[in-house]
Amino acid sequence: MTDANSLRGIGVALAAGLALAMASPVGAGSVVVEAGRLPDPASVEVIDGEWRDDARDRTVPYKLYLPSGSGPAPVVLFSHGLGGSREAAGFLLEALAEAGFAAVSIQHPGTDESILADLRPGEGRQALARLTRGPGARAGAVARFGDVRFVIDRLEAENASGRFAGRFDLMRLGMSGHSYGALTTLVVLGQGSSDGAPGPFRDPRIDAGIVYSPNAPRNQDPGTALAGIRTPILHFTGTEDRTPFDLEDTPEGRTLPFRTITGADQYLVVLTGGDHQIFGGRVQARRGMTSTQTAQTGAIVRESLMFWRAHLLGDVDAQNALCELPRSVADVAHAEVKAPRCDPDG
Repeated sequence: MTDANSLRGIGVALAAGLALAMASPVGAGSVVVEAGRLPDPASVEVIDGEWRDDARDRTVPYKLYLPSGSGPAPVVLFSHGLGGSREAAGFLLEALAEAGFAAVSIQHPGTDESILADLRPGEGRQALARLTRGPGARAGAVARFGDVRFVIDRLEAENASGRFAGRFDLMRLGMSGHSYGALTTLVVLGQGSSDGAPGPFRDPRIDAGIVYSPNAPRNQDPGTALAGIRTPILHFTGTEDRTPFDLEDTPEGRTLPFRTITGADQYLVVLTGGDHQIFGGRVQARRGMTSTQTAQTGAIVRESLMFWRAHLLGDVDAQNALCELPRSVADVAHAEVKAPRCDPDG
């Protein structure tokens, strides 16, 4: 049974990405700026599909980026923002697959691009109000958050037999998302109710997380709401990371989850001049990036991969590199680290 407190305050914050979703569609976008390279398309198999959840009378589309080879690959899930789709962040997920991770982009019916289908010019704010208030908003959140557990269950079943048998190493499982997807990530990692207990959507199978453009908990004390998170997280935002629907006074408010969570190692990257769109894939899909956007994209890909190597693969070099995050991104970002192992004298 869903704890109503764990959904309280979904409100306007859940729609942080709506204005962006009303822009041009996002393509998979094979744009990766890391060491000046584009990914080798032959090394990544991209598969569109959908899974049927009869128990919830719900069909969940997905896009799978599968690395070359036949052995099991660690898995990273991705949740799009409000009004988005499984096409989101293709530049990043393709890079993960090229690096040996199986990346799964989940599309959430009811909070995906379908909400924009019948909008006329000027209707954005009215649609936002309908989507973020009352029982409809709570139902959308319940369905979206539940999609993550369902997808993990399906991956376990697919890994046991069938087309993808033996392709997933689900003992090495990461969760990530942008905007509403960042909230989805925090919820399945343990963001909970007003009494501090992890919410009903927490999934202990997830080992680590990355949140791109997160928001602070709404109508809850952040320390209480985030107290149940015991998972390493890399937080990304930017100094211009805002939308017309934010409740934070400034983009600095998006750093609150990083500053509040104390249950595991936390890392923060704040891109200088970085806006909300740089994380979702729209900038990269349009091509023609500025030199600043190219550098920002490179940092997103590079540090995301470093985090997954450190926390899903146990790569000691990557773990040590994360301790140097403030130095390694200094040309494009401000970064902070909250990890005791990185400050043995602290």
